[in-house]
Amino acid sequence: MAKRLSEIRLRDDEVLLDGFEASIDGTPVVVTAVLERTCVYETSDGVRRLANKRLLMVDPEKLPIRRRSLG
Repeated sequence: MAKRLSEIRLRDDEVLLDGFEASIDGTPVVVTAVLERTCVYETSDGVRRLANKRLLMVDPEKLPIRRRSLG
């Protein structure tokens, strides 16, 4: 089930990796950079744009999350 990217909560030792699929208003896009409140995404025709995380819908099960070592 799709959720807004802004609703995804990561633990302190987790980081969301770039290069995952999302959709904006039903249009599929690829997220190429994750910032604090926004993301850079690329459309199917290669155009890069910036969007607020609230606009990006993702499948939480398919997100590339990596654990990082603390310290």
